[in-house]
Amino acid sequence: MELYLLDEQAQRIAIVPEYESLTWRTGLMSSSADVKLPVSCFAEVAKASYLERSDRDTILFIAGKRVVDRVGEQGCYISAYDPVELLRRRVLFRSHYFAHSRAEVVRRLVSAGLANVADMPGQNRAIDLFVATVGSLRTGIHLNEQLLCQMSWGSVYEHIETVLEGLPVRFFSRFDAANRRIAPVLYEGRNLAEHRDVVLSARYGDLSDVEYSFESIDRKDTAIVAGQGEGASRPVTHARLPFKVPYGELWVDADNIGSEDSEGRPRNPLPDLQARGIEKLQAQPCEHALTASLNQGRFQYGVDYQVGDRVGYEAFEEAEIFEQTPSDIVSEVEEVFEGQSSRTNITIGTTYPTIRKIVERN
Repeated sequence: MELYLLDEQAQRIAIVPEYESLTWRTGLMSSSADVKLPVSCFAEVAKASYLERSDRDTILFIAGKRVVDRVGEQGCYISAYDPVELLRRRVLFRSHYFAHSRAEVVRRLVSAGLANVADMPGQNRAIDLFVATVGSLRTGIHLNEQLLCQMSWGSVYEHIETVLEGLPVRFFSRFDAANRRIAPVLYEGRNLAEHRDVVLSARYGDLSDVEYSFESIDRKDTAIVAGQGEGASRPVTHARLPFKVPYGELWVDADNIGSEDSEGRPRNPLPDLQARGIEKLQAQPCEHALTASLNQGRFQYGVDYQVGDRVGYEAFEEAEIFEQTPSDIVSEVEEVFEGQSSRTNITIGTTYPTIRKIVERN
């Protein structure tokens, strides 16, 4: 694999010679790379705006450059990120009301962030090289789901994070080297665990140095659900998840569920209210994460599965630890190259954003 330095127009200006180390992280909503090069490369690095790999159709925007030349330490360092990170810097001028699929919401947000607008006449707001549309390899149940929400002031990227939160969807940039254009892409992950197409197993050597964690922050086990009505006439019930420890109560306002059916006849709303309560309880964020070193002898990352796909995993040789083969989303892959050696680490679960980010944001 070779690395190329590109200028602001995505023209290759140099091939990176034998980099000392490279760490390339691919995630659901962000990708990044850290590279250490010889000091002699700094002249080319100073002119570069993008970093490209020879084996991928993605490039990274170079956000940081540093050179160190002192006793005991020498090197030129690059920090780079997926160009979709540039969307963090875009502003929505007007409120937008969406009653569309999630995929359409993301497309419209990107378009709003990259287009010239009447609020700033004469200003070209386009980001160099960017195509102001979002492509999609496929559109399935997650991206087709309808979303009704009011979008107002704020950055496009943060809205996209909210729209895609918790879904097996990757948002990234694809680079068309022939036309030197960058296109934002939505990739809705495949379920490769359903028919056991990909099951990464410690028993067969796919995984090693495994760490599995389960964490719940501010999670509730009981929902107090109120239906349609006022005061004492408002039906109220509760629903519980089968936890051994009482975590707490969650208020659910279900004012669209009443004591009459669509034809005005009396009905018992409690089953529907309890079902709504269970739905809200199950939607609470909860962290399941497996990290491990990855052997690519049986399954090749980038060929058999991608970031965003759901895969099965057998994390431990003692299979009875889990009652059945668990599965989750591949949320990050880290590739580390140092000299002639390389290793790959994988994170399965904890889909973006992590539970800690959700709690901090709230």
